[in-house]
Amino acid sequence: MAYKILILGASYGSLLGTKLAMAGHDVDLVCRQATADLINAEGTEVRIKLKGEDAHRAIFSRDLPGKVGALTPEEVDPGQYDMVGLAMQEPLYGALRELMGKIAAAHVP
Repeated sequence: MAYKILILGASYGSLLGTKLAMAGHDVDLVCRQATADLINAEGTEVRIKLKGEDAHRAIFSRDLPGKVGALTPEEVDPGQYDMVGLAMQEPLYGALRELMGKIAAAHVP
């Protein structure tokens, strides 16, 4: 069963979101407008070195079974998600104060 997952933060969140998309889940990353536009146009690229491999491997979200998209905080409807994850730096929390209240009201884990 595929889940719809919201991740607050696109920098740290892109690694987690990409891994979830590899498993077939659909992920939306919450970020600033310019970053959302770039992710929605080109997808994400994560480079990781897997155990036993000598070189890093590039993983592109456009090639995965799940989808990775991006939204600004104002565009998010928390009730549309099965789970929410926090993957951002603490200084940015203030920008999400209103969204955090909406997530709490939606009772989304």
